[in-house]
Amino acid sequence: MSTPNVTPIDIDSMMRRDGYVKPKEAARALGCGERWLLDGLNKHGFPHTRMGRAKWLNQDHIREIRSLCEVPADRAKISRLRRASTKPRPARAAA
Repeated sequence: MSTPNVTPIDIDSMMRRDGYVKPKEAARALGCGERWLLDGLNKHGFPHTRMGRAKWLNQDHIREIRSLCEVPADRAKISRLRRASTKPRPARAAA
């Protein structure tokens, strides 16, 4: 029994059919640069799927990357800003 030859075009169409996109398209969806995303995939452990040397991302991967990069609110900073904006300004002395 022989294995059929699979060309890269077949792999691309199969991955796209299953909802995967290349890093360039994923970077556009994330609103970041492709280089930043590739560095994250290669060096920082961002989730993705590899087929040979090709990297692919699906919607779950993109959501996970968004959550990894989320910065939580600093409640102390927010309350300081609120207090600062409600204090009346002192009147200027007449010259």
